[in-house]
Amino acid sequence: MTGPVGSVTPPARLPADERRRQLVEIGWRLLQSRPIHEMALDEVAAEAGISRTLVFHYFPTKGDFYAAVVQSAGEHLLRPVVAPEGASAEERVRTLVEGFVRLVERNRSSYTALVRAAGGGDQRVVDLIGEIRDSLVPKWLAAAEWADMPDSGGSAEVQGRGALARLVVRGWLVGMEETVLAWDSRTVSREDLVDHLTRSFFAELELTRR
Repeated sequence: MTGPVGSVTPPARLPADERRRQLVEIGWRLLQSRPIHEMALDEVAAEAGISRTLVFHYFPTKGDFYAAVVQSAGEHLLRPVVAPEGASAEERVRTLVEGFVRLVERNRSSYTALVRAAGGGDQRVVDLIGEIRDSLVPKWLAAAEWADMPDSGGSAEVQGRGALARLVVRGWLVGMEETVLAWDSRTVSREDLVDHLTRSFFAELELTRR
């Protein structure tokens, strides 16, 4: 934007928190069309109307910026839907599964970019995605009303089953992601997919009781 002849209007100055939020939102939009490690900070800066150097004022390193974008995207895309009150365990888990399937339907490109973000090799991004997935495990176990979630006073055997259940659910969530990302609604209906994933969730948990 130009002002009087020979002058250029500088970009609007924003409070630090607002500028950081703006840059993360730009990163989130760009993430929908490319993996995180292919996101150029020059492009982010240009869209924000600031210099690349100024981006580093808000995010000291490229890795810091990538981590902030992944954290924001993960909180948006990986949080489970709220299951209805008074529903059975199977109904609650089915609600979570169906919510995830519909989320991927609406955000397939951005979700793919997020879960493939670890391909860039930035350990903080890898760790962040892992932490986000880890945080989902107790929510899915609670939805299933799974009994083998002992407190510190449980026996060693019960604690061991609880640890196995958490590990199994963690792996199942990753498998669900891959299944839904590969899903083609022209060959498998949404209802059949949701039914299968719901049954497989409980089947995997039952195996941890043995």
